[in-house]
This record gives sequence, structure tokens and C-alpha cells, in this order.
Amino acid sequence: MSSITKTIRLSGKAGGGIEDAVRTVLARAAATIADIQEFTIVKVGGEVDSSGAPTVFTVTLDVTFGIKDTVEHG
Repeated sequence: MSSITKTIRLSGKAGGGIEDAVRTVLARAAATIADIQEFTIVKVGGEVDSSGAPTVFTVTLDVTFGIKDTVEHG
């Protein structure tokens, strides 16, 4: 039996920090994608206020998940 995965790129943002932004993206992805196995942070960015303090953190992730085996007909 072989294992096939697929990787997609997703982006999202949150105000609580980089970890919060990652959790937000993964939670939203898990609502529609089964068998998420791993992620890689591709890019981190954000927005700042007039004093230069970060207000929103943005992350881009490569999210990898398993592909279901096809049903054999016979």
C-alpha cells in the first residue's frame, strides 16, 4: 500500500502573533481538509501601526495532507 500526499499553499492572519496566525490558518484548513499531516512556514509578514508596533501577523503555509486511497472495484 502506498501513501500519497498533496501540498497546498494557504495564507492567513491574526492579531495575536505568528503562532496565533499559524493556528488560525490550520484550524480553518482542518474544517474542510481531512488528514492534515504537516505544515511549513513559507513566509511571515504583518502590519504595523503608526508607531511601528506590529498589529497583525500574516503567515503563508505549505499544508500537506493525505489523499484517500481509491476504492477498488471488482
